[in-house]
Amino acid sequence: MMPSPACILCSSERFATILIKDKWHYRECRRCRLVSLYPRPSFQTLMDKYNGYLPVDDAAIGQWETLVKPVVEVSADLISSRTKQAGRLLDVGCGFGFFMERMRRSGWSVEGIEVSPAGRRYARQRWDLDVYAQPLEELSLEANRYDVVTLFYVIEHVADPIQVLKTVKRIVKPGGLILLRWPHTTPIV
Repeated sequence: MMPSPACILCSSERFATILIKDKWHYRECRRCRLVSLYPRPSFQTLMDKYNGYLPVDDAAIGQWETLVKPVVEVSADLISSRTKQAGRLLDVGCGFGFFMERMRRSGWSVEGIEVSPAGRRYARQRWDLDVYAQPLEELSLEANRYDVVTLFYVIEHVADPIQVLKTVKRIVKPGGLILLRWPHTTPIV
């Protein structure tokens, strides 16, 4: 574990612990409201955790789809209201691909990133989606490639959120859209 006394997003040192689960403290930053783990897990610990993060049985995947459907619909509507036409979209942390499939049905060319093998496998087999296995930080994506980049419940998990945001800024086209969601309460588990 790497100690992280400051907020991983805004560097504030003011927190409220909102949940303690095992050795983990879920802390809410008083400045930006990001909820993150303390102590901070190492990059390898995170990758190991996400290998088994998503379920593999159909019933659990169906429950997951029901759980994320409101986020999928609200986000799709928001993107549609802010863009003139469908273009190229990257969904970082795409899970099972529910959002990507929704956007593809709306005419978007979609790609995803998912470090969980179960999520990648489902997205590829069920929806025939293009999903990278490596984290964004390890990919060499061309600059100005995407019209929209989404990160739903991802930024609070990465080791260096500022670097991730710099990468996102580099790969999104000028005038493009970046859509982030992060928890403001305890995580969905």
